[in-house]
Amino acid sequence: MQGLTRVCLVAAASLFAGTAGWAEEMTVDPAHWPFTAIGKLNVVTGPGSRQFCTATLIGPRLVLTAAHCLWDRPRQRWVEPEAIHFVAGYDQGHYVAHALASSVRKPPEYVYAYGTSRPNMPNDWALIELASPIPLRPLALEHLAAPGEARRTRIDIQRAGYRRTTSQLMSAQNKCAARLTDGPSPLLVHDCRAIPGESGSALLQVEDGQPTVIGVLVAGPRAGGPAGPSFAVPTSAFLGAAREILGRQIATP
Repeated sequence: MQGLTRVCLVAAASLFAGTAGWAEEMTVDPAHWPFTAIGKLNVVTGPGSRQFCTATLIGPRLVLTAAHCLWDRPRQRWVEPEAIHFVAGYDQGHYVAHALASSVRKPPEYVYAYGTSRPNMPNDWALIELASPIPLRPLALEHLAAPGEARRTRIDIQRAGYRRTTSQLMSAQNKCAARLTDGPSPLLVHDCRAIPGESGSALLQVEDGQPTVIGVLVAGPRAGGPAGPSFAVPTSAFLGAAREILGRQIATP
């Protein structure tokens, strides 16, 4: 979806005291891993009409994005799987691989009309099964520590996606900070910049040179408002569902 869901939760800003100016733009090559696993998620909403988000390959036939990316705004309904195209490593009209969706799993508790309300955001994730495998190395999901422990520790992350303002190019940021909020349904609060179009992009934690997905971007600061943190759903919300789908796909190729 071109519009990034936006929210302003002032209390979350306290998580980043002293980290201002740490995040920086980075140059990436969509033709090289891990960025080949990141792509544009094009959603056809009618003749000559489409919207897009960012999505990440987490299995040969499984893609991760935000649930709100799959809402057909003109028709006010969820899109059908056959309207969803994943284009891996997209760069100015060229791409590494492409596949259509065959099915979608998202939480039944997620309601598009509720937007970025605190109970709604933790359910803003979607797993898209592809009709054909993508012959690229996917990114693995990483389960974070318990919220109380992770909240005390800065998690260094990077994130890449496709902005509405530069939709033909992959853009990325490095050296961002993220922390988990408390509560039974935690969110990842982070200071990577979030621009419309980047919804659904993965937060990547890199350890020993190996990037893993720790969350999916769902919301940023309110447009026109003060600068503030962005929000992601941590992998704990969808890790079980992803493992179940991946296991089934392996058993029935």
